[in-house]
Amino acid sequence: MDDSAQQVLLRRAQVRDAERLEHFFRGFDEVSFCEWQDARFLRGVLLQDTTTAYLAVDASGEVVGAVIGGMLGTRGTINHLAVSPEHRTRGLGQRLVEAASADMKRVGVLRMFLFVDDANLAGKRFWAAQGFCEPRGEITFERDL
Repeated sequence: MDDSAQQVLLRRAQVRDAERLEHFFRGFDEVSFCEWQDARFLRGVLLQDTTTAYLAVDASGEVVGAVIGGMLGTRGTINHLAVSPEHRTRGLGQRLVEAASADMKRVGVLRMFLFVDDANLAGKRFWAAQGFCEPRGEITFERDL
């Protein structure tokens, strides 16, 4: 692991971090961050016991990485993960995934899932390197409420 990755502090995201999370995730085209996912919405999410969320903060206090996900029964999901371009390929994304995974494992989650845009080749490579695979024969259905 790169020295600069060691200098980045990982900490649980708190309700007071909602605006920082919103601002950070909105800075990435490859993160499917919906318009309605504003700081007010995120504050509610961060208050839930089933949420796992971490910030990666550099020595100057700037957010350089973040992950947010949730748990339901024996399954967990990573909703969003992003790492600033200058901190990529240094193990920070892996540290964020490991932190969220440990939270899920602690409460009995047995399987994690996530969604990656078809065009996000770097994202596909990253998640495959983390041990995730594309399920065969499954189709995702969804709708906004």
